[in-house]
Amino acid sequence: MIVLKNYKLLFILLFAFITKGYNQTYTIKIDYDASSDGCHAAGYSWDFKGNTSIITSFGDGGNNMEVNESQTFTAVPNYSSFSFSLHSSCVALGSSTTNCNNNFTATKTAVQMLQGGYLGLGGCNGGVNIDSFKPNVVIQNLDTTDPSNICAGFSLSLAGFPANFPAEAYHWQYSVNNQVTWIDVPATIAGRATNNTPTPTFSMQELLGVNHTNYINKPIYFRLGYATTSFTTPLILYYSACTPVVTNIEYEAPNCNGDAIPKVAISFDRPLDNDETLVYIYIRDKNNGAISNQRNNVVFDTADPKKYTFYNISPLENTRTYEIGYQAKKGTIMRGSMFSTQSFTYNDPAKMQFKVTGQSLPTCFGNEDATIDIEILSGESPYNFYVDNVLTTASKIDNSHYKITGLKANAVGYKIKVTDKNNCIEK
Repeated sequence: MIVLKNYKLLFILLFAFITKGYNQTYTIKIDYDASSDGCHAAGYSWDFKGNTSIITSFGDGGNNMEVNESQTFTAVPNYSSFSFSLHSSCVALGSSTTNCNNNFTATKTAVQMLQGGYLGLGGCNGGVNIDSFKPNVVIQNLDTTDPSNICAGFSLSLAGFPANFPAEAYHWQYSVNNQVTWIDVPATIAGRATNNTPTPTFSMQELLGVNHTNYINKPIYFRLGYATTSFTTPLILYYSACTPVVTNIEYEAPNCNGDAIPKVAISFDRPLDNDETLVYIYIRDKNNGAISNQRNNVVFDTADPKKYTFYNISPLENTRTYEIGYQAKKGTIMRGSMFSTQSFTYNDPAKMQFKVTGQSLPTCFGNEDATIDIEILSGESPYNFYVDNVLTTASKIDNSHYKITGLKANAVGYKIKVTDKNNCIEK
């Protein structure tokens, strides 16, 4: 159909809607342009639909058509799909122009549009496309007591309103560099759905990982959106330790196999406040999360008010790596809960073991030239050798073999003892 010169039709359908008592709407911006340049007569029109309902239409034509416009709709219902139908035609003005008569349609789902999909059409004399597609959502921290701060170890409960958009409308992102870049919140954390959901829950340590302490006392921004498209105004939260932070673990290893660990000293970045304690502090296996050596209602060492030292440590598992977990309390209020980013590995020292591999008797009665050959099976050099509890010099053959010489005959045999550098003996 050819639309006559200077006849312009702009038909915008006003709509009201009711959808199950919810108020989910989209803000959609449409750009469109057309020109009758080179046409004796031109036609240009389009419809924009949600599902099967027309949201808006536009038409123009003639031989003096110049269109370069946009429309923004701020309350488009929560349709599951959106589509354009475009008619574009031209009766050529001369040989430089070709007659045309286009009729095109295109459809995208709401999910595709939320994720940045393109919906648009182009004809022989004009086109139309969605320039911006956003759900009308807002976000907030459900902790109304202190909505601008989050303590280490505490669960952050975010919420996007209203509910019942497609899940992809609740696509959470965060920024740790003042909104220069945005990172997707993981789809799941510890088995919980934490993205594409209106109400994710996670701690900052779970979100930021082992380097979370790098962001203490810094702003963390949250939003709903994708890539360069933000659906919401960013929510700013300040990440706080709300507890002393571990700066070093001083692990004193046992000297001998099976011995108790003498101590594990934990240094912190600050002393406890006057009304602050650690409700508990414990040693945790990093591999399986097993907790041991828990101490309750802890204050720091008198000699060093920025340190707590574990003594009388119950056995740990050999070769396992351990971290420190703790929870602070200020007055009667629970504060930050953290795991140390530092760790230590418990290695039970090798047993001091040896065996006698040979011996020779004195060559003659009264001579002192008997010998004993010893092989070291495990332990830490240097070694000390005792014959009948008397320290004796032994000649080193190699790193594992030694020979004791100059022994007198002994009718009842010799009592041999070997100690290593830590004074460990075979048990």
